[in-house]
Amino acid sequence: VQSGVRLFGGAAVAVVLRDGAQARAVAISEGDATRAERWRARFPVPLTREYMHSTAILDCILVDIPDVLNPVAEWKKAGVENFVATGYRAISIAPMIRGEGAIGAVSVVRLAPGPLTEKQIALLKTFADQAVIAIENVRLFNETREALEQQRASAAVLGAISSSVADTRPVFEIILERCERLFEGQLVGVTLATADGQVDLAAYHGEGHEKLKALYPMPLTHETGSGAAILDAELKHYPDADAAAVPGYVRDGCRAIGMQSIVFAPMLAEGRGIGAIWVGRKHASRFSDKQIALLRTFADQAVIAIQNARLFREIQEKSQQLEIANRHKSEFLANMSHELRTPLNAVIGFSEVLAERYFGELNAKQLEYVNDIHASGKHLLGLINDILDLSKIEAGRMELDLADFDVPSALQNAMTLVKERAQRHGIALSLVIDLALGPVRADERKFKQIMLNLLSNAVKFTPEGGKVSVAARPNGSGVEVSVSDTGVGIAPEDHDAVFEEFKQVGRDYTRKAEGTGLGLALTKRFVELHGGQIRVASSLGNGATFTFTLPNRHGQ
Repeated sequence: VQSGVRLFGGAAVAVVLRDGAQARAVAISEGDATRAERWRARFPVPLTREYMHSTAILDCILVDIPDVLNPVAEWKKAGVENFVATGYRAISIAPMIRGEGAIGAVSVVRLAPGPLTEKQIALLKTFADQAVIAIENVRLFNETREALEQQRASAAVLGAISSSVADTRPVFEIILERCERLFEGQLVGVTLATADGQVDLAAYHGEGHEKLKALYPMPLTHETGSGAAILDAELKHYPDADAAAVPGYVRDGCRAIGMQSIVFAPMLAEGRGIGAIWVGRKHASRFSDKQIALLRTFADQAVIAIQNARLFREIQEKSQQLEIANRHKSEFLANMSHELRTPLNAVIGFSEVLAERYFGELNAKQLEYVNDIHASGKHLLGLINDILDLSKIEAGRMELDLADFDVPSALQNAMTLVKERAQRHGIALSLVIDLALGPVRADERKFKQIMLNLLSNAVKFTPEGGKVSVAARPNGSGVEVSVSDTGVGIAPEDHDAVFEEFKQVGRDYTRKAEGTGLGLALTKRFVELHGGQIRVASSLGNGATFTFTLPNRHGQ
């Protein structure tokens, strides 16, 4: 602009940009303050051919008037007469052309009449072209910056969502702070529909919030801006609350909170409005398409935060219910187990007395029945003890009786307990112990129970003529034991399930296998109680190998 004054001998140079239905002066260089004020006072002007700058922009032509007091006929309609009052005598206007239209114009006005030379006109057109490049660069820079700010804002909201699963307030706060800054909002808020047919204010930022709070809660109807957006599930945009087309309730609401323009973006869950985010400004203005798109994104993100918080609460409630139910189950099992053990011990004791013939001789049939009673009682007592142990572990009352013991001896003892049953089915047993394996500090009784459970399972699921083998070796300062069989095997998808309580895998074979499905569950609990780990390697038809490790609990 300053260069134009010098090069064209002009009194003033102006850059005028197209702004919707108007032409607006964005830069004016004029040495005389009075003339400069008159020059600025002419803008903005309507974008119609009744004005010289608008004509240059609309028709993409050079407007050159050497003497505004004696214009040629074609320029009389362009508002030349209105220009005379400014005190200038000549004006030249070059359109700033981009693509097939003009985005504005560069004008040079002079105090003395006279035309520009051809070189000056060419230079003015060059200035206009350069101005287009500069303006386009600024526009691209601003759009890039704006897009980056919007991406950062969206990322910040997503970060709040991920870190505040149980609470929507941090998410609402970030959304409203970004709405204030990016949308130039003076008052912004989040409203939520309630179960009793109301709309309540969930969060807000900005000026005049005391007046705002006094309006809520309000009925969820079409007679409010938030209500209409929620019920219609569509955005409501009011650039000027005083416009004739604006509903009266919106105009009254804006006046109540001191806003002149407002936009409501509904928060939609499965197509149904559950709330709204709104932004208000004190002046009349239209929200841009990009701002509205970002506001919709914020509304969608707010819905995610609300749903996350609701799901978190539901999960918490379900977890508490399950925890209570599980505690009741454990208490019931413990109480029932205690109640059953007393009469069961009596049955086992009396069957032993009868078998020892303390009350007289028994015939062969009677002795068979007594032995069956004793065996069944012992089996039932073992199941009850398993349930008791499981209840104690779940209640956190199971303790380890740590002591140094000889692992090879404990393994031999466990093998002896299953030897008779294995022999009845023609199953070969083998034990391989690394010579470097020494004593380990652990709970010996639970170690033997772990081994007995694994060996019993191996014998139970191995067909006649099969093989069960045990291998033990040092593992650091602890021990690693493997129990392998040539049985039916376990499908890979069932490897985790075998350690679940009351769970038996394999549909056909497990129907024939006795037991409650507690053995491996207890085994895993006992191993983990020691700080160890257990795993299984198996596939259907290829047997199974259970391997567990126990650390050496020295000093404990």
